[in-house]
Amino acid sequence: MKALRFHEYGGPEVLKIEDAPIPEPGEGQIQVKVCGSGINPIDWKQREGYLEAYFPATFPVTVAREFSGTVSKLGNGVTEFSIGDQVYGIAPFGTTAEFTIADVSATALKPVSMDLADAASIPLAGMTAWQALFDVANLQPGQKVFIQAAAGGVGTFAIQFAKWQGAYVAGTASKKNHHLLMEMGADELIDYNTTDYSTVLKDFDVVLEAVGGDENMRKSLSILKPGGILVSITSAEPTEEAEAQGKRAAHLFMQPSTKDLTKIADLVQDLKVRPIIDAVVPFSRAIEAQKESQAGHIVGKLVVDVTR
Repeated sequence: MKALRFHEYGGPEVLKIEDAPIPEPGEGQIQVKVCGSGINPIDWKQREGYLEAYFPATFPVTVAREFSGTVSKLGNGVTEFSIGDQVYGIAPFGTTAEFTIADVSATALKPVSMDLADAASIPLAGMTAWQALFDVANLQPGQKVFIQAAAGGVGTFAIQFAKWQGAYVAGTASKKNHHLLMEMGADELIDYNTTDYSTVLKDFDVVLEAVGGDENMRKSLSILKPGGILVSITSAEPTEEAEAQGKRAAHLFMQPSTKDLTKIADLVQDLKVRPIIDAVVPFSRAIEAQKESQAGHIVGKLVVDVTR
């Protein structure tokens, strides 16, 4: 099969589309003929070696973990899916390839209403936003939530999940993206190019921290009300500082879940949530798409259509 791989840590120059062995499913796994492969910041961070503590590399590494496609082979003991099912989820490794394998516990049937390739835009960002807001922060109707990088992959899902839950939603985004985010339900938006959010916001119940850095962590804590929670998806949480202020802080590393994927698929199917896709690019442009992702300023998600 063809796969996008790298044989050493480094910049985009180490990426190559090349021949690779087709992976075989083990017990509790399925083989998937990939249609869509979602691109996320975690891809370039892994490629440059920043995530070695989480994902020790066995070279060569096939890029990305987010996928949509058709079940092509069942591993031993698999009864949850049938060959030909259209699925989406998170693979343990390598989805920018013609085939991948996935655990059944990290896979679900894709939203029926979505094109197969487009469905790859959901799993990682969608489950990250879902788990941050509901599993960690326990967001409730009427609460106030502040979402950083609101126009990004996680942010666009988080806005819609929070509004579905009945929360008041504020976020940061460049001015050019404000109209789109207002359409998605945002109540208050701040242009991070011109305004320091910590000078205009206060008394929030939840902050979804997605920028990183000590200064941003301090500012995030400053806009929380007593008892409020900061959920970071970037780096270690400032637990001691939060406790000193009578607040809470937590770090989320998303855990794939069939239950979460199924719930999100239902919301998409019911038109409660709309995945925002910046572009779907052919396999031949996969390296360029990785460069674009690393440069930032993607609205929603980038997806590689492996079939074209």
